[in-house]
Amino acid sequence: MKKIVLLMGMVFALALTGCGNDAEEAMQTEAESTVSVTEAESTAAEELEAESITAVTEAEAEPETESSVQDESVEPEESETDMEMTATEAETEETSVKEVTEAITAFEQVKTMYTTSAVNVRRGPSTDYEVISHLAKGQAVEITGQAETGWYQLMVDGAYAYASNKYLSETVVETPVQAEVQTAAQEPQAPAETQAAAPTATVAPAGVIMVGDSRCVQMQAAVGGGGCSWICENSKEYTWFSEVAIPKFDQYVGKGTKVVINMGVNDPEHYNQYVELVNAKAAEWAQRGAKTYFVSVNPVWENPYTDQADVDTFNANVPGMLAGVTWIDTCSWLNINGYRLVDGLHYDDPTYVNIFNLIMGSL
Repeated sequence: MKKIVLLMGMVFALALTGCGNDAEEAMQTEAESTVSVTEAESTAAEELEAESITAVTEAEAEPETESSVQDESVEPEESETDMEMTATEAETEETSVKEVTEAITAFEQVKTMYTTSAVNVRRGPSTDYEVISHLAKGQAVEITGQAETGWYQLMVDGAYAYASNKYLSETVVETPVQAEVQTAAQEPQAPAETQAAAPTATVAPAGVIMVGDSRCVQMQAAVGGGGCSWICENSKEYTWFSEVAIPKFDQYVGKGTKVVINMGVNDPEHYNQYVELVNAKAAEWAQRGAKTYFVSVNPVWENPYTDQADVDTFNANVPGMLAGVTWIDTCSWLNINGYRLVDGLHYDDPTYVNIFNLIMGSL
């Protein structure tokens, strides 16, 4: 009996020992699995972190594309200098040179033409465009076309320019009576017995007031005063006439006064202003018993101030606009009978005497 019990105890012990070994092995296996999983997770995490770092590093190292720069860029604030430049550019654009809008017909062959008078060359085919050059009387010009206004197209410094067709001809025009004064050494002298006597200035009637610019200054000297009162200065225009000249003599205008105005050569484009003021003052002076006269602007040649085209425009418009004012056309008389210019703008003494006598004979 004791043997049987002992044997069963040994069997039970052996069984417990086997179970313990199996459990231990299982626990060891589970631990090893846990370690493996932990190591795997750690390795995966490390690899993921390494990939993230690599990706970030590559992204930082990669240069920004053009689109990304544009998307992220911030427009800089406009500086004061930039605003000034923008304003200047805008102003320049507004005041840019007027473009030629008139239709131009180009000639198949270039024509040679000749000026019949000193004339301005303009940027476009009318007096609305700025003057860029001048042509002397008798100058040969190569003409390349004609505008719908009639003006001729020519080349100046490699660019197209325009001159009035009124003062260009296909033939050379000789006008001996309009010849410039030559030097004493060049000017042929007629025999003494055939030389025409110099004109003598007439004596002006009482109460004549002569108002004008440098041409009047020289006329006064040529006629020795002629018995007139002279209100004249060199290089004067409408502003001087209205603000200085008229106030000088206005209070002295009365019964029997004859106001003679000889202005416009320095600014013929202002003929509207001259006419408006002269008409108004003439009406006022007429109530005081005075008469008003306006003398035409006389011919010019090449000079820095005006040209014959502008003079003709002045003389063509003013007479029909005057009211209560007598027009004295000395310009037509000079073109028919002759005159001598000494610098394109001013005359010799005999011409001034002739002009003076014409004016006095019209009062």
